[in-house]
Amino acid sequence: MKLSSLNKKNHFDNLRNEEFCITADGLKVFIKENNTFSSRLGISISSKHVNAVNRNKFKRRTREAVRSLPDNKHFDILVVGNKDSSNLKPAEILKVLKSHPLL
Repeated sequence: MKLSSLNKKNHFDNLRNEEFCITADGLKVFIKENNTFSSRLGISISSKHVNAVNRNKFKRRTREAVRSLPDNKHFDILVVGNKDSSNLKPAEILKVLKSHPLL
């Protein structure tokens, strides 16, 4: 799946409705279909309990998991992690992503 980034505050705010959210293994995943020509990904993890090395590792693993999703539709995806989810493997993140009803 080819990805661009969600980088505007209004993009994040549009996704944070409860109707697009699932929660599992410490992850909150918000997914919504978009009408652009590519999928967009936003990753958020707090710096309060997780250091920079683990935050960046979580972001790399999340990007790797999202790239393995099928690319027949275009989505806006927001993944919000916490200290419990910072050590998840890409396969575990992918399992949570695939459990979302839109995928």
